[in-house]
Amino acid sequence: WPLGNRVSATVRLQAAATSQDLLPRLLQEFARFPGLGSEAFRRALHAWARALWEHKTGGAAGFPAFEALERTKGAIMTTVAEAAWDRWDAKVRAEAFEQGVERGVEQGVEQGLQRERALLCRQVRLRFGAGFAEQAAQRLERIADANRLEEIGELILRCGTGDELLSRMGA
Repeated sequence: WPLGNRVSATVRLQAAATSQDLLPRLLQEFARFPGLGSEAFRRALHAWARALWEHKTGGAAGFPAFEALERTKGAIMTTVAEAAWDRWDAKVRAEAFEQGVERGVEQGVEQGLQRERALLCRQVRLRFGAGFAEQAAQRLERIADANRLEEIGELILRCGTGDELLSRMGA
C-alpha cells in the first residue's frame, strides 16, 4: 500500500518493535498526513499509539499529549523540508557541475578542431599559396570530424597541386 494509505499507517504503528520505536513512527505518520483535513485521523493515530504504548510499557506514563506532538511535528516538518532542500540543492549543483564539464569538453574539442583547421590552412598556404589556402579554409570550416582533418593533413603532403588537394577534399 502507498505511504499515504491510512490502513498502512496503523499497520506501521502496530509493527513498532519497542515502545521507543513507537513515537518516531507516530511522528512519521503525522508527517504523512499534514493539514487540517487530516487532524481527526492524526488524533485517532495518537489514541492508537497511546494504547500501544501502554501495552508495550505495562501502563507506564510518559506518552506525550497530542498537542505536544503536533508542535513537534511542525519542527520535524521544517527539518525534513530543509533536508529535502539541501538534497535538491546538492542535486542541482551536481547537475550544473556535470553540465559545466560537458560544455567545457565541447568547447575544448571545438577549440582543438579550430587550431587544427588553422594549422592545415597554414600548411596549404605554404605548400600551394594563399588562393588555395582561402578555398581550403572555407571547406575546412564545415568539417567537425578530427579524423577527417587528419586525413586532409596527409593529403596536403601527398597531393602534387592545390587543385588536386581541393578536389580530394571535396566540395
